[in-house]
Amino acid sequence: MTTLTVAGPVVLLRPGTPAAAAELGGKAGSLDRLVQAGFPVPPTAVVTATAYRGVAAHPDLAGLLTRVRDGAVVPSPEVDEAFLAVPVDAAVTQALIDAARSVGGGAPVAVRSSATVEDMAGASFAGQYRSSLDVAPDEVLHAVRLTWASLWHPAPVAYRRAWGITSDDIAMPAAIMRMVPARTAGVVFTVDPGGAGDRARVEAVPELGEALVSGARTPAVWLLPRDGSSAGPDVPPEVQEAAELALRVERTVGGGVPQDVEWAWDGDRTWVVQARPITTGPTRTDDGSDTVGDDAELTTAGIGETLPGFLPPLVWELGSFLVEEALRTVLGRLWGLPGDRSGPHEFVRRVHGRAALDLDLLKAAAGAVPGGSEAELERQYFGAAMADADEGTPAPWWRTARYALRGASARRRAVAEAAVVLATTDEVLTDPPDLVDLTDADLLAYRQRLVDLGARGMTVELSVASAAVAAYRELERTLAGHLGEDAAASAAQRVTVGAGARRDRSPATSRSVFAGPTWSESDSVAMPPQVPRGPEREAAQHDLERELTTQRSWRRVRILTGQLVDVRLHVLRRLIGDASEGLARRENVKAAVLAVGGEVRRVHLEVGRRLTESSVLDSPDDVDLLRTAELRAALRGAAPPPAELARRRRWMRQHLQDPPLPVRFTGTPSAAPVEAPRGDRLEGWAASPGRHTGRARVLTEPSPDLLAPGDVLVAAATDAGWSPVFLRAGAIVVERGGPLSHAAIVARELGLPAVLNLPGATAALDGRRVTVDGDSGVVLVLPEEDQP
Repeated sequence: MTTLTVAGPVVLLRPGTPAAAAELGGKAGSLDRLVQAGFPVPPTAVVTATAYRGVAAHPDLAGLLTRVRDGAVVPSPEVDEAFLAVPVDAAVTQALIDAARSVGGGAPVAVRSSATVEDMAGASFAGQYRSSLDVAPDEVLHAVRLTWASLWHPAPVAYRRAWGITSDDIAMPAAIMRMVPARTAGVVFTVDPGGAGDRARVEAVPELGEALVSGARTPAVWLLPRDGSSAGPDVPPEVQEAAELALRVERTVGGGVPQDVEWAWDGDRTWVVQARPITTGPTRTDDGSDTVGDDAELTTAGIGETLPGFLPPLVWELGSFLVEEALRTVLGRLWGLPGDRSGPHEFVRRVHGRAALDLDLLKAAAGAVPGGSEAELERQYFGAAMADADEGTPAPWWRTARYALRGASARRRAVAEAAVVLATTDEVLTDPPDLVDLTDADLLAYRQRLVDLGARGMTVELSVASAAVAAYRELERTLAGHLGEDAAASAAQRVTVGAGARRDRSPATSRSVFAGPTWSESDSVAMPPQVPRGPEREAAQHDLERELTTQRSWRRVRILTGQLVDVRLHVLRRLIGDASEGLARRENVKAAVLAVGGEVRRVHLEVGRRLTESSVLDSPDDVDLLRTAELRAALRGAAPPPAELARRRRWMRQHLQDPPLPVRFTGTPSAAPVEAPRGDRLEGWAASPGRHTGRARVLTEPSPDLLAPGDVLVAAATDAGWSPVFLRAGAIVVERGGPLSHAAIVARELGLPAVLNLPGATAALDGRRVTVDGDSGVVLVLPEEDQP
């Protein structure tokens, strides 16, 4: 017959003598089951629930705990102070010290929480309670007091309420465990969350696993067969052993329920230091902000400039809201949207932390336009159409005319609204408030007003962008009738060069995405002072007019029509003026939106500073891991648990260096690399005139230090945050983007030859010596003897 260890202030976990489960709490109870099953658990003692209750019943704590139970939010430092001050019986104190010396052998120990509501099957409370590492035996009471206090911190109290768990009879046992001198440590998910059900996921970091759990380090990851078959020669033995131990824990102790098992390897032996059920479910390991996948075709065309790169939860939530509302408003003014598509993320999706658009919904919208097409919609809103885009069929003239009138009305409205947004932005940002002086409520109210202005600005940006693209396209079409398509494209670029220069280069402006990091945070400038390009545009227009008017066909039409005044020149000048003004307006509004985003970023960092001071966040930047609703709750003392934030941070770090999403995909995008183009003559889109020869350098991030002056910048895609890199480049080659994309606009402003829409360029050109011809859209790879 097995005898239970008698409950006292402290019990030692020993094989063959299980302790009373009610005295151990969740985590220590799991450890005791592991010990009884013969698993290698470091020597462990447990400060019992009885010991905790004896201290918590002291009159000095009664008032504080009553306030918390009644719904008051008591800051964590106040709770800690109360538990550090309450008297503890001398016999209990000595028992704790003796236990720490016993399990640690005189060396430091770990003190871990083991609440009676912790590591449950449905709610783990992981990371919400306090644990301490490297605690000297004589300091163990102080660490245990802090663990006791964490039971009443705002975050776990709010979590218990959310789960409907009463706080009336809870207790906080604490495990005192020998510190493992780990050379490698990590965690095993016995079923890969979000992956195949026949694989276990092992994550590992050097030394203590605390760096992994906290998200401070990005782990190495292995996916191993659950059936115990060979995992291959590249898997370290300690990793294989950790997986085998974890799978045995699932079978023998976990009742077949997938487990989250923490382990540590000291160079000789692999130890199990914690095991609990996986409560997040086997279907999701992301940060919770990715949208649910379906069978819609998605595209990154265009949206990659507005919502570029990896988007943390808070930045994604705001940016996607602005773009979604802008698309609904602008498209809704021109034609009706499907009535069954009213969710928060119909147009804009988040996949692996990056933005994409529902191409099927855009196609349906384009099909509702008289004479409209998928290709024209892509050109109008994103600057270019894919090669296989549907060009549509002509509509009756009267339907097309009616739509044209609605479009003209929308463009006039956009011009007026742009003036309002620009003036309002200037007024708001001229004298912003001192955020430190604002209350939490006033700070959030100011943030909401900024978001409202940003939403209006984004709608206007999309409207004026459409108008600018339409004007530019009309200019190209008109010139193509006289010069041919290639010469027309080059001429349109020359007569509008520099027209898209941005109005605002403030260091406080968001670099590339609304509410994202500002230029001042990266210690770089957006762009140097603009070189006036007006004289260059005037000279290009003069040359163009001379070229056209000296053509025989031009003169013949004028003679036959009896034009005393050359009407076609007046039309051409109006088209050039409309295109130039449209491009300038688009870039000015975009700059204004990013300026508002920079002010929202300042608010977020102030919220982050306050949450860091109250120990909710590790640093102000971590505010990006929250969502808007969590932002408000955190300021009220009910933040997400630290383990949840660490999970989001770890996931973000794992995916920051992922390649861009494909231009088009359905469901989960393929990670297969784009096939490199072959040959020495690669053809793309001529985006900025000129010719330059230099060494090609592929960059995956906008770091100017990685590019030598005069190098040819080669990238998969760029956005406004890449501008400082352009300053060092001699020419630009980008796999994506059209003639009115960010790369094209900035390249023309700086006078850099640019070729865009060249898939596979990053795989084919790195390190090669190339000539970039921005007039013809050709990149020539020089012979091997000319290579460095």
